[in-house]
Amino acid sequence: MTQRFAVVVNFDEHGRPIGTVPTLDDCAATGGDMEEMLERLEEEVRYQLLSSGQLDDEDEDIELVGYDSWPM
Repeated sequence: MTQRFAVVVNFDEHGRPIGTVPTLDDCAATGGDMEEMLERLEEEVRYQLLSSGQLDDEDEDIELVGYDSWPM
């Protein structure tokens, strides 16, 4: 089963993307570009779900969707 999470993307003063998952408390990641940020954010989502017992299988699919972008 794939778990899907909406993502909100902002950009810092240096143009680096900062992604957050509003449905998970304090779930955020940044990267040098969108691809790196999304990889880090997926790792953060997986970590939070495993830590809270909401993820049964470490290899379960996680999909980040709805990349809303907001310039800062």
